[in-house]
Amino acid sequence: MSEKTTQRFIDAYAVSHANLPGADGWLAPRRAAALAAFAEAGVPHRRLEDWKYTDLRRALEKVDIAAAPVHQGAVVLPERPSSSAFAGIDTHKIVFVNGRFHAGLSDTVKWPKGVERHSLADVTHEQWAKGLIERRFGQTKQAEDIVDLNTALMADGIALRIRKGVSLDKPLHLVFVNADDGASHTRNLVLLEDEASATIFESHIGNAASFADIVTDVALGQGAKLRHLKLLDDAAEAIHLATLRTTLAARAHLEHFALTIGTGLSRSQSFVAFTGEGAYAGIDGAYALRGTQHADHFCVTDHAVPNCTSHTLFKGVLDGASEGVFQGKVLVRRGAQKTDGRQMTQALLLSRDASMNAKPELEIYADDVQCAHGSTVGELSHDAIFYLRARGIPEKEARRLLVLAFLDDALDRVPHDEARTAMRDLVSHWFGEAA
Repeated sequence: MSEKTTQRFIDAYAVSHANLPGADGWLAPRRAAALAAFAEAGVPHRRLEDWKYTDLRRALEKVDIAAAPVHQGAVVLPERPSSSAFAGIDTHKIVFVNGRFHAGLSDTVKWPKGVERHSLADVTHEQWAKGLIERRFGQTKQAEDIVDLNTALMADGIALRIRKGVSLDKPLHLVFVNADDGASHTRNLVLLEDEASATIFESHIGNAASFADIVTDVALGQGAKLRHLKLLDDAAEAIHLATLRTTLAARAHLEHFALTIGTGLSRSQSFVAFTGEGAYAGIDGAYALRGTQHADHFCVTDHAVPNCTSHTLFKGVLDGASEGVFQGKVLVRRGAQKTDGRQMTQALLLSRDASMNAKPELEIYADDVQCAHGSTVGELSHDAIFYLRARGIPEKEARRLLVLAFLDDALDRVPHDEARTAMRDLVSHWFGEAA
């Protein structure tokens, strides 16, 4: 077992920690403790059950994990449709380049009253920010270990606080551009107070052999509503590790959708914890992979209180020698009666060399619940292709129509009309490139 990669991160901390946000406050000892915990556990490896299908340690040995430089000069976006996927939607736009806030590309207009936006450095003294950074959900130790890496090295990120009863007037679009080789460690903090609401888009794009380590901590107050959309289309040499941790108070409502069409290796983790009754969480996604791409979606939903609902659907198509992974768990704790928790993953293999690993789980300690999980993996129906070709539709177009129809059930769950159309267009263009 090699510990070289772990030591490289420890060395990176030694070089940079004095200049990281909060270096002279309460966050400094928290960073040191997080680094010690990470150093003890090391970079996750495949002998850990939660990482059985994703060899992050081996992948990181091949990339530069020193901090990506502050980008100099113009920022050139990749020439891919994803770079402008949401361009036609009126949004507040915040841009990060190599994990650092870029004022020149971000909106500077005044934000609505009751909406606070800060950089990570600006909020390290705030109690609400401290609470989000310190939060623990009681999930797997492996998840905490990789979050500890982010806590030790986080260099920038957005902190968004929406006051009680306030609705963000239009979506907030967070654009993460990886323009140079190297690592970026980003921590985003989102707090919606009681009855507040917001829509957040995330776009992750780039042309570099980068390692992006992103943790987003979200707390939803009573009756708060968050729609969160993520688009991942980074470079073929890039590694993307993202963790979404959310707590939902009573009657809170979360709709999260992720579309993955790019990046060499990605691991997207979501952890949802219900802390109040009557809350809802929809954690959904779609992915279209080709070449040697590897995408791992890991979802844990923790029903700790009664009368909450969680639904999860992930659908994907895999071409070439690509690999897909879905690991999900619905945990229903003792006393969490009237829980409705469901998970489904479905994959379509377009190539003999493509592969899919799926492991949905239920762990239930209450007896009055409605819970279900399922998984299917298959290939395009030859009969369906023959049927369409018999009606004058060329084979390439027939395959495209069948793939889009397969993914449409998942794309229907994108919780924003214009963004849903944009994501459908991206999937259609992906198939045109792959076919």
